[in-house]
Amino acid sequence: MTNLDFDAFFLAVHGYDPFPWQSRLARTLCETDTWPDLIDLPTASGKTACIDIAIFHLAVNAAKETPWLAARRIAFVVDRRIIVDSAFERAETIRNALLDSSEPAVRAVADALTQLGGDAPLLCHKLRGGVPRERGFAFDPTQAMVITSTIDQIGSRLLFRGYGLTRYAQPMHAGLLGHDTLVLLDEAHLGQAFSANLSAIRQEQARAETALPQVQPVRLVSLSATASVQGASFRLDADDLANTHIAARRSAPKPVRLVESPAKLAERVKLLAQEALHLYEELNTQVPIVAVIVNRVSLARAIFEQLKTAKRTNFDVELMVGRSRPLDRDAVSSRVLSRAGSGRKPDAQNRGLIVVATQTIEVGADLDFHGLVTECASLDALRQRFGRLDRLGQFRRSLAVIAGGHEPTDDPIYGAAAKSTWEWLNTLEAVDFSIASLDTILADLDAQPLTIAPPSYLQLTPAHVESLCQTDPPPTSQPEVSSLLHACDSGPADVQIVWRNGLPALVDDRSIKLVNILLDYCPPSSLETLSISITSAKSWLGNGKAAVDEFEIEGRTRGGEASSEVSHSPLVWRRSLESWEAVPPLAIRPGDTLVVPSIFGGCDEFGFSASSTEPVRDLYRESRTLLQKERIEFITQDQLKTHFTPALVTAAWKKIDVPHAETSGAPSELFQTLSQELGSELLRVLGWSEQPIIEVLLDEDRLHALTLRDGKPGIEDISDEDLSSSRTVPVPLDEHNAGVARTAARFAKSLGLGEAMCQLLHRAGNTHDLGKADPRFQRMLRAGDDSTLANRLLAKGRRQGHSARVELGERHEAYSVALLKLYPELLSDLHDPELALYLVGTHHGRGRSLMPDRADDGTIIDVEYGEVTLHLDDVPHLGVLGSGWPTLFWRLTRRYGPWGLAYLEAVLRLADHIQSREEIRPGVRS
Repeated sequence: MTNLDFDAFFLAVHGYDPFPWQSRLARTLCETDTWPDLIDLPTASGKTACIDIAIFHLAVNAAKETPWLAARRIAFVVDRRIIVDSAFERAETIRNALLDSSEPAVRAVADALTQLGGDAPLLCHKLRGGVPRERGFAFDPTQAMVITSTIDQIGSRLLFRGYGLTRYAQPMHAGLLGHDTLVLLDEAHLGQAFSANLSAIRQEQARAETALPQVQPVRLVSLSATASVQGASFRLDADDLANTHIAARRSAPKPVRLVESPAKLAERVKLLAQEALHLYEELNTQVPIVAVIVNRVSLARAIFEQLKTAKRTNFDVELMVGRSRPLDRDAVSSRVLSRAGSGRKPDAQNRGLIVVATQTIEVGADLDFHGLVTECASLDALRQRFGRLDRLGQFRRSLAVIAGGHEPTDDPIYGAAAKSTWEWLNTLEAVDFSIASLDTILADLDAQPLTIAPPSYLQLTPAHVESLCQTDPPPTSQPEVSSLLHACDSGPADVQIVWRNGLPALVDDRSIKLVNILLDYCPPSSLETLSISITSAKSWLGNGKAAVDEFEIEGRTRGGEASSEVSHSPLVWRRSLESWEAVPPLAIRPGDTLVVPSIFGGCDEFGFSASSTEPVRDLYRESRTLLQKERIEFITQDQLKTHFTPALVTAAWKKIDVPHAETSGAPSELFQTLSQELGSELLRVLGWSEQPIIEVLLDEDRLHALTLRDGKPGIEDISDEDLSSSRTVPVPLDEHNAGVARTAARFAKSLGLGEAMCQLLHRAGNTHDLGKADPRFQRMLRAGDDSTLANRLLAKGRRQGHSARVELGERHEAYSVALLKLYPELLSDLHDPELALYLVGTHHGRGRSLMPDRADDGTIIDVEYGEVTLHLDDVPHLGVLGSGWPTLFWRLTRRYGPWGLAYLEAVLRLADHIQSREEIRPGVRS
């Protein structure tokens, strides 16, 4: 292992030695560079340490200059909506150690990973869900990274249909995840459809005529004690079973009392709440920690409310459901982990705790309870739940209750398995869910009827791949992604909902324009979105009720349709391809991102609540800060009235609210007037510690708000929209092209793509924005100020209101391609000129497989390239079917494979994004 030592690295990072199996797997992997197909380990065996092992394996190969034998992106994937993600916490612990530790074993790993490229030895990303114009994990293709996510988020991206992403971003995510990525699928028995179709992705990519050198396709390793996986398996051996800690976890007794559950919901709520209270009192410990885990969100909420009203004062109650906004979810998780996390130090000063939860904590939650009350479920689900009971085997006095007796044979989640499991449990003389006890009981038992039946899923075929890889525009007929990831009856994709203050109460032409300006400045982020089924979204918005009971299993949305009886029909704001539009609830589509006024209610600190009518807290500012986006806020009358006397605000606003004209005064002068009226400490009162950039935001011809910007956009502010470089610094075109060329070549070299591909990507980068020499585009970039770098063409500029009055024709990528076609000698010395031409045309995600067809009367372009003046007096016409562009797309797709072509696109596009970041904020790390 060269000078790298896994055991020393592990000890230095975590403060304790690895288990024998962890050392053995790391040693075998570094010797063979081959992962087993299945890591067959029981719960609480430390499976998340596979992240440590994968990182160490990458470091070893980076030190040997063979990084392609490992994976730069390590994705830890679960089939639950993540509530407490121990895998992410573990990755963060490793990342922090790599940045800060002085231990030689850790520094050796950090130094090796740094050789790969990227901004740091390791980045960590929790992929919670995408929204338009948000980058997610896509930063630097050379960067070592750990991604924790769900099957829906990783799987939809792999299939070119990333949930919540624009169609322009989808191929970039597919290409990156399709290569140099290791998927660690936790509890793989829950994700059989995903596993099978990930293998199909590898097979389809293997059909490519040209393999990318030193780039491996995505790999899958299943982690489960109950999965049936073909191939090599890795299991505990005698040394592991003799280990003190593993032995304690396996043998910890978990006696269970079976209780008959009433059929009526109200009576069941009362029973489960009473059982939790009884168990809490019975536990022999000073500060009891009890979990109540049920199968439906509505039941969890009802029990939570019942326990909150219990006449006890010695415990707190928390609710954990997956249908919540990430920032709210993290707040709840933080509170629960501090008191119920594995390995916590007991604190007699704490009150007791009862945590009411759904299936969301079955997987990926490093929680350790003294007592457990659970609804009956399938045997495999119950084993996961009992994995949170005395998880480390240190308490050894745990108590548990399973309530059952009215399970249907066609449960939307468990089918007949829950009913069969209850009947089987009642045949046992004594029920003990300790790992060792269950291993003995199940040794000679056919447990198939007690576990969730494998789903009937859609098998990925070449025809499906041909449809899915077309992202712009997508075909009218295409396979349902949820059927490829879960089951044929899994239902449509969820919708993402964001609550915002300050949206207009009425929808008319005026408010539509205003909302588009507001949400263009401050687009939604994944940290403030809540994912719910489309049926529940329609019913809540239509009549204030949830249409169906929400499940916590990814991809499961069966149970009914949204009611067509609409008692009120508020319009909501939906992101379309180019703008925001107001639509009624029944017009919502799967995968939509919706923005609703906070006054609608529907969400509390714990998650979606259709009956809640309280205004929802706006998380915009907090999410933008955490995502390291440019700070942008508005000063409106309403916002000022929360800080100052309303009458004073009204009088002050009248002094600056004049019809917009050239003589209205500069934005800074309007702000100065406002400060004089309200006080010189206005900025401090609004929470600004430094002087912002002031801009005017108009509602028609009247002042709607003064905009405050800190002028520090981050990489999250860079997108593939035409206006993505709005509000930025002027950048000369030749300098930008040269910078992208250098970065693309650096990426290609680090990725091992070979000298020929390095040269090709360098040339594509150096020519990708030549089309911006279009005089119309230059006028837009200069925003009417011809003095800005007057003698040089611009790649970026200070576009404001003047830009909206510039009529553009075909996109600048189309003009770049037209110039390269007119001067083929610019690419003729490359090993694949067609690929270079294609990469230039798709560097903003368009043209897969058709280019946008826009009306254009043409223009005259003159641009210097090296010592040559390129001249064009024509229209590209790339959007017409006879342009040859679709033929080029399909030819290159066959040549490099669907994921291979997308990967090469991602390399150039990310070079463009990284260069743009450096131009905006030199030296800033992503």
